[in-house]
Amino acid sequence: MSDGDALRQAVLADPDEDTPRLIYADWLDENGQGDLAAFIRLQIEAVRADPFSVQVRNATKRAGALLEKYGAVWHARIREVIQGQLEDFVGVQVSNSLVSPLRDVVKVKARFERGFVGHVTLQPPVFVRAANGIFGAEPIQSLELIRFATPDDVPLEPVFEVPQLRHLRRLEFARPQQITHSITEEEYAAMLSCSHLSGLRDLSLRENVVPPPWLVDLFNGDQFPELQGLDIAEIPNLGPALVNAFARANHREIRRLNVTGVVFTSDEMRQLLTSRCLRHAEELRLGGAWLSGRAGPLSHINPGWVLPLERLVILDLKGQRLGNEGVGDILKQSAASALRWLGLSFNGLDSGVLRFFTESKHLSLNHLDVRGNNFTPSGIKALKARFPDAVIEV
Repeated sequence: MSDGDALRQAVLADPDEDTPRLIYADWLDENGQGDLAAFIRLQIEAVRADPFSVQVRNATKRAGALLEKYGAVWHARIREVIQGQLEDFVGVQVSNSLVSPLRDVVKVKARFERGFVGHVTLQPPVFVRAANGIFGAEPIQSLELIRFATPDDVPLEPVFEVPQLRHLRRLEFARPQQITHSITEEEYAAMLSCSHLSGLRDLSLRENVVPPPWLVDLFNGDQFPELQGLDIAEIPNLGPALVNAFARANHREIRRLNVTGVVFTSDEMRQLLTSRCLRHAEELRLGGAWLSGRAGPLSHINPGWVLPLERLVILDLKGQRLGNEGVGDILKQSAASALRWLGLSFNGLDSGVLRFFTESKHLSLNHLDVRGNNFTPSGIKALKARFPDAVIEV
């Protein structure tokens, strides 16, 4: 085994740590692969910097330019591994996008994270057959499964028997192409009983059909003990079940929650946001389907008091129709100092809210979304002056 291979193995053995990756980057520099070394360092820099800051944007842009130039070369390792385990297919195509597969060609989406392929999107049968090679080639910690056929043709149960799932920190299920392509109750049961997913931290089921009792069982039980993130966006009927689940999930600590498009009453929203398991939340996406002008549930309670602001970095309130005073109740809370990304699109705001931004000296936003409101050009100018280094969407 060469020094380079040994250093790559150190990355695979400890994928959560940056130090082995940076040591490998040093070796690459010394062995004529400076572009890949720079790419690794830039992606790590973007993760370590203040979220959404100028430093993050610059590092991401520079890394993206390198990926655009060398992506086909850097994807070769995982492409060859998959190709070697799928000999009955004509070829394997790996890139940073995914389209419907051509006949006898396996299409794989790969995403680089901290300099190595950390995420793959592929079909369940491909994953089952190639899992050993995939996890042996790259420090994969995130997997998205996508089906181009019905559940009867491409069942998920075999996926949950793959031991390599123990490496995963994030599991996503692509939105179904048709309603019949959603996850079945039997597959949900197999997922919940899968012992290989004990290290899972994030689960995305967005736009799938989720049985409400299953969601309650998930949070009230001891499955997925490391789970910290849940994405159930655009599943309108799950509001009451989630409130019920969180009310009895005191043994969990949920840091990332996306309930965009989920329907709640005001009382349910209050119960959700004051749940003990959300007390250390870092990301809350509470956007709703109230863009017709109807107020969202958060507008009927005092948002400044019910939101767990102390550690929130990302807060999306799209379509809640809070108005100037409701948003002001949030902005004036000193606990909101951790916020870096704030989404206030379609909230019925006008320049009257500007005083809350200017008076809240604790705010340090790097990204502000105020689309769909009623700001004058001078109001937008004032926001840009208040947060000169931020991306402001108008």
